[in-house]
Amino acid sequence: MTVPHTASALAEVVARHDGVVLLLTEDACRVAEAVEPRLEAMLAERFPKLERLVVSKGEAPELAAQLGVFVFPAVLAYFGGKESARFVRAFSLDVVADALARPYGIVFG
Repeated sequence: MTVPHTASALAEVVARHDGVVLLLTEDACRVAEAVEPRLEAMLAERFPKLERLVVSKGEAPELAAQLGVFVFPAVLAYFGGKESARFVRAFSLDVVADALARPYGIVFG
């Protein structure tokens, strides 16, 4: 999938999918480097129907700014075309999974 570079491009992706998880990273961010494979594995195992995107601030600085994300990593979840959860910098993947479980069950039940 093409990486969205603006909020409007992301909105188009979100509109085409029932559920989207976006990981925003920063170049050379060690926390993001550690989170990305663990997040991917958790999503593949527990939430396989979600569309997954990884965008680096270096690839799309406009997107991060338009979304109001200035601290990395950030995980944003969208269900039914709307943002339903946002996690920034220090978060547990268990907390992310808990936040995704209910809307995922409703949308993909």
